[in-house]
Parts: sequence; structure tokens; C-alpha cells
Amino acid sequence: MAEVALLAGMLCGFGNGLQFMGGQAAGYAAADAVQALPLVSTFWGVVAFGEYRKSSRKTYVVLVSMLFMFVIAVAILMASSGHRNAKES
Repeated sequence: MAEVALLAGMLCGFGNGLQFMGGQAAGYAAADAVQALPLVSTFWGVVAFGEYRKSSRKTYVVLVSMLFMFVIAVAILMASSGHRNAKES
């Protein structure tokens, strides 16, 4: 059980790191709007605990879409860093 707790802590730290990078890129107010907590908890529930095992195909499509949209949101926040730095110069 200690391995599961260690993995959960590492995964949470990774999510916090991504949010910090998003905050540096687009400002912390924008990064807080796309918190990684739902992403991490849903991923953890699906992979580790099998919460959606034997669900319908539609459920899996919605879950994958949600996880994909969170990743896209973080990527957009990071990509906006170049635009903010260009305006400051």
C-alpha cells in the first residue's frame, strides 16, 4: 500500500508542476482556471481503481475527451507565453 501512496504523491507533484509551468506561461490566474486536479483524479481513478470498468463505450469516449481537453488547455497556456513576452518588449 505504501507504493500506491508514493505513486499518488508523485503523480500529484507532477500535476502541480504542470500547473506551475502554466502559471509561468500565461499568468497564475489563467492557470488556476485549468487546475490539474480533475485530470489527475480522473486518470488515477481509471487506471488504479478501475472506477469505470465495464462502462459503455460512450463513457470512455467522454473520459478520453475530458483528459484530452485538459492536456490541450495546458498546452495553450504554455504556448501563450511567447505572445505575452513579445508584448512586454
